[in-house]
Amino acid sequence: MFGAHPMFRIGGVQGYQITNSLRFRASNSAYLTRTPAVAGNRKTATLSVWVKRGSLGSLMDFLGVGAGNTEALRFTAGNNLLVRFGNLDSTTNALFRDPSAWGHLLVARDTTQATSTDRLKVWWNNVALTFSSYSVPAQNSDTDLCNSVLHDIGRGGGYFDGHLANLYLIDGQALTPSSFGQADVSTGVWVPKAYSGTFGTTGFFLQFKDAASTTTIGYDTSGNSNNFTTSGISVTSGVTFDQMTDTPTLNYAVMNPLDLSGTAATFQWANLQVTRSGASLAQAYSSIWPSSGKWYCEMTAGADVANLSPGIITGSVNAGANRYLGQDAFTYAYDVGGQKVNNGSYTAYGNSWTAGDVIGIIIDADNGKLYFSKNGTVQNSGDPVSGTNAAFTSLTGPFRVAVHVENGGLGDFNFGQRAFSYTPPSGFKALNTANLSSTAVSTSGSFTGNAAADGPFVWTNGNPATLTINGNAVTFGTHADKTAGGFKLRSSSSSYNASGSNTWTATAGKRFVQSRKPNNAQVNP
Repeated sequence: MFGAHPMFRIGGVQGYQITNSLRFRASNSAYLTRTPAVAGNRKTATLSVWVKRGSLGSLMDFLGVGAGNTEALRFTAGNNLLVRFGNLDSTTNALFRDPSAWGHLLVARDTTQATSTDRLKVWWNNVALTFSSYSVPAQNSDTDLCNSVLHDIGRGGGYFDGHLANLYLIDGQALTPSSFGQADVSTGVWVPKAYSGTFGTTGFFLQFKDAASTTTIGYDTSGNSNNFTTSGISVTSGVTFDQMTDTPTLNYAVMNPLDLSGTAATFQWANLQVTRSGASLAQAYSSIWPSSGKWYCEMTAGADVANLSPGIITGSVNAGANRYLGQDAFTYAYDVGGQKVNNGSYTAYGNSWTAGDVIGIIIDADNGKLYFSKNGTVQNSGDPVSGTNAAFTSLTGPFRVAVHVENGGLGDFNFGQRAFSYTPPSGFKALNTANLSSTAVSTSGSFTGNAAADGPFVWTNGNPATLTINGNAVTFGTHADKTAGGFKLRSSSSSYNASGSNTWTATAGKRFVQSRKPNNAQVNP
């Protein structure tokens, strides 16, 4: 059985495992919909869901209820969370700008409460959120959640882009996060647990576990048979397959919109597709930076292959503006013409490739070697298992999967969260937290600043609990955001992001590298 029973020992406690998530592709207008036949409790309800954001900085709803969305859960264009009940909006102070981690959102609505601040409560990873604006219905008001009106998942004022997992609606109860999660005893990370209560009339539990069809993927597994109808969701194998194994208990790499060189690229399809329409080059990188191990991922080429190259970047420095992958000494690429590229040098290597071809990126970080495959065949007669005929050797990490795009170039990435198109070489693994070795979170270092409000991303192998930059205390959400793998500068102030060298020190927060554990960054900021 998926979701409810896979159990094993984690950090001294029984670990509940979530097997699947569902990817929502905003550009494909993906959503689920249901209209209950009868109304349930319109005063009291709880919604619990695990969320991994895709694109940032745009309005997107992961719940819309009623005509005109009288009820909604929404990430705003400013990356706050907006909760709407009875056409009244409450907006959190917290910003949600980490696309690399899963977070647990719990919203409890109870209009029977005499105290207005008890009528709506919201938690993120078991941290109660505060509000910049707070407006709730009058006592004992009926709202449309659990009413016999349209309920949409992934659609409202804007389509959601990202992953959702373990989506519960509990009709008739106002619950707390402890009904759905618990703190891991060894790390303190908030992790999921099985819900053991009742669901009520319109309640449901969406596990997204049955990909036999677009009908079964929306089945309710609560026992209520409150099933959802899907639209814009695909269960056809290939780049559009939307049932994922990227979950709160097994987090996979994605392409990271916080970590970008050059002009802006478009990240979509839950950060597994990268493209750019303009003429200036952009380089994009993966959200996990391994320094050891053996790794395999795939990129499926889009239509405009002349403006696309996959490969890797080594070290912690990003390429400069308008740089193609392979132009620098620390970037390595497999060109569409079949050549390998590094430090501006194009060298004969393998076969040319075209739209629809699947390029394997094969990283032997333990031995400093890089290979490429085309449609399952390692190029230049390379053998990653024996270590012969690598495209590049003597490389040092950390390693990031990379791509450059311009003028319509588009790459679809797969780090193993769906089935690989081709079998990885023996011993080479998918890039997820279960396969990473446990290494310490960095607590000091330096970075090259850009004196811009959109500052660099700094990898620390974990999220900082506290942070100083150039001796100045960082306020998260203002000067920088914490993420599961490090921090992202959000200030143009020379105190925090001076052009040139900056130094930082931190106290370690929740670990990013945890064998078979989530890597949530906790509340963001």
